[in-house]
Amino acid sequence: MALNRSFLRNVSFHDATNPDIALGGLFQNGSITEANFLDILGILLISEKNPLRVQERVSGHIVFRTNTPLEKGVYDIYCDGIIFFPHLPDGPIANFASLYPSH
Repeated sequence: MALNRSFLRNVSFHDATNPDIALGGLFQNGSITEANFLDILGILLISEKNPLRVQERVSGHIVFRTNTPLEKGVYDIYCDGIIFFPHLPDGPIANFASLYPSH
């Protein structure tokens, strides 16, 4: 039986238009800064010339490129354009809309 490691995560990130589905997460032990987190998201998610805005769901805190430690929590990702998630098993590049089929 495969081990479900998601229970170890204390930070998760979500597409703000589909907030019930986590795109990923990590375990924050205090060493990840807000700038590190934005860099991680920049590797995992690709936006078409539109900046990502990352906001903690409960507090409303907006993540900036600072050396402040990232707080544990749930983060929603906002973008005015299409965001690609190139690490999907069904193909090299897909956009968020393809993750959530309408039928």
